[in-house]
Amino acid sequence: MPRVGWLRPGVRGGLALVGLVACGGGDGGGNGGSITPPPGPSDTIQVVAGGNNVPERYTSDLWVHGNYAYTGTWGASPRQNNPGNVVKIWSLGTAGRPDLVDSLKLPNIYTVSDIEVSDDGQLLLFSTEGGSNGGIFLYDLADPRRPAFLDSALVSTGIHTATFGTIAGRRYVFGAKNPADPEWLIYDVTDPTQITLTASVPIPPAYGIHDTYVRDGLGFVFAWNTGVIIYDVGNGIRGGSPANPQEVSRLVTGSSATVSPSVHNGWWFHNPVSGENRYLFIGQEGPGVIGSQSSGDIHVVDVSNLTNPREVASFHLDGAGTHNFWMDETRQILYAAYYNGGVVALDVSGTLSGDLSNRLLAEIVPGGQGNTFTWGVQLANGSLYASDMLSGLWQLTEVREKP
Repeated sequence: MPRVGWLRPGVRGGLALVGLVACGGGDGGGNGGSITPPPGPSDTIQVVAGGNNVPERYTSDLWVHGNYAYTGTWGASPRQNNPGNVVKIWSLGTAGRPDLVDSLKLPNIYTVSDIEVSDDGQLLLFSTEGGSNGGIFLYDLADPRRPAFLDSALVSTGIHTATFGTIAGRRYVFGAKNPADPEWLIYDVTDPTQITLTASVPIPPAYGIHDTYVRDGLGFVFAWNTGVIIYDVGNGIRGGSPANPQEVSRLVTGSSATVSPSVHNGWWFHNPVSGENRYLFIGQEGPGVIGSQSSGDIHVVDVSNLTNPREVASFHLDGAGTHNFWMDETRQILYAAYYNGGVVALDVSGTLSGDLSNRLLAEIVPGGQGNTFTWGVQLANGSLYASDMLSGLWQLTEVREKP
């Protein structure tokens, strides 16, 4: 599933890098001290463990698989002069508490922008930007504490995000070429020791492509002010394939006087209760300041007719903007990272329309005010994990009850 980050100082739609909170320290491990802020509206998300455990770099994306978690680092404007050239490896133990056990340090890059583990737990994938080693990297996870390099595919401007997808029995990586030079790149990684470029799809340069969500043979490309573009890559609706993606439709979601459409990421919700695959949740990423300000709403698009998507609902959080999602489909709860707003949980059951402010179940600012800028969330092993640019990796409780 996709997770992404787009933070560039001094660029339209990115985040100005000012007013930072730094904690000091070096590359060492340890959990640090947890800060428990006031609870959310229903006190249903709480800090369990972790936090304040990556003081020397900005934390980026995360992925949890089994008893291990992997987090990236961001460093277009380095923290304590340390670029984002490290993948952190965490042991979660039996209680799920994150303990740093090792790191991968990569030469000649400034950001590990996206991370994912394959469904079978065999491969670690991450994308990188900056320097001479921007691209995608695959590592073997036979020993999850010590990933072993398999292959890489380098791209001059880097890869902003990357996600696995399985089509017709073959494994692919769908990559978003750095937004400064937008292309949708599809790689065959069925043999992970030999990454092969399968297709390169030009994306209109309206500030580039930021993320991809792949499900049921469809690729949802989130292409900023061009909007969301839906491609058939093996679904059959347009006769497309990974080697020959075919556009199904596109939609530009809502904007405001201060935030452009800024279509950043999304999740196609398969509702096991209703049996519907009706809603596509889209994150809008507007301007912000790391540690204090962000902007952008959640937009809900009805894709029951994939050839004619239409926006039907939205959610706004005052003073904060959304970044990445994770969905508890069984319980119909959307978790969203909200930068300085921390983590938000929404009830997305039933029919969605209009203003969804009454769907807010819980919110939490895990590092406390001034020490929270949450990049991503993931539900795993009965816990909710959050990666925070300022305060590192947190273990949180999931929403226990819905009203």
